[in-house]
Amino acid sequence: MLEIKPDGKAEELSCYPLDYYGTCPNVGDTIVAGYFSEPTFYSIQRRYFVKESPEFSGWALIVRKIDPTGPPEELWREWLAATKFWDEVAEQEEEQEREARQVSVEAHLARTARKKTPPEPSRPTTREKRRSKGHD
Repeated sequence: MLEIKPDGKAEELSCYPLDYYGTCPNVGDTIVAGYFSEPTFYSIQRRYFVKESPEFSGWALIVRKIDPTGPPEELWREWLAATKFWDEVAEQEEEQEREARQVSVEAHLARTARKKTPPEPSRPTTREKRRSKGHD
């Protein structure tokens, strides 16, 4: 991906493989790059398929920075809000799964502990007491 600067010169922005984008973006598409700070919006101006050799080929995207005011900026805010919402849902589901696993482990440990407890010796019945007294 090459950015056309205001002076007309091209500067490499990235060299991500095509599958990074899902498909090759078309002319007129917008790429929003918001990795670490405020997002930057780029419009695809041109795209070229470059076949350097049988092993090295791919799409080159020529982009230009655009003003995000309006729909692009609104889309970015909605995207972030949806990401936050789904992250919170995933976090709650993980917490529920952890709690369920903990309950399951505790129940298993309790069952195991009951099985390992030696049985109490049985008390002799009255008949056994009489027999043992008479044969001493």
